[in-house]
Amino acid sequence: MSEQSYILFNAGGFALAADSASVHCIHDDLTIQPEDNTVDWFLGLSVADDRLLPITDLGIFLKGYASIGRIIEVARHFGVAGLKIDEVHGVSKKQPVQLESDRTAPEVSSPLKSVAVNDLGRHYQLIDITSLLHSSRFLNVQHEPA
Repeated sequence: MSEQSYILFNAGGFALAADSASVHCIHDDLTIQPEDNTVDWFLGLSVADDRLLPITDLGIFLKGYASIGRIIEVARHFGVAGLKIDEVHGVSKKQPVQLESDRTAPEVSSPLKSVAVNDLGRHYQLIDITSLLHSSRFLNVQHEPA
């Protein structure tokens, strides 16, 4: 039985960890074609490995800052999605631990879990990719008229 590993990264001011099994690959320099009438966190569409890939700015989606770096392509058995992040810090085999009680708990509908991987001198809050991809907010990219 192999140990679970986590990709450590940051996006929009958030230090995050994702189960490495939920990541297909990490892209640099993808060209993104914006789509009209979509929410601000949905950046548009890109082509990666001859596949159309919808790109979400994970920082803005999580109510942080715009991400300026790479794109994590979600493992294909989870769905088709690219998540724009700032940078990847590494991989950790350390298991998540409960966050301290003084930290703000995630919203009920948030893909952020109340556990973190403590590595490289930081707490990387675990993000549940499955919950993210199945949330109604993530799936509804059409901009609602004011």
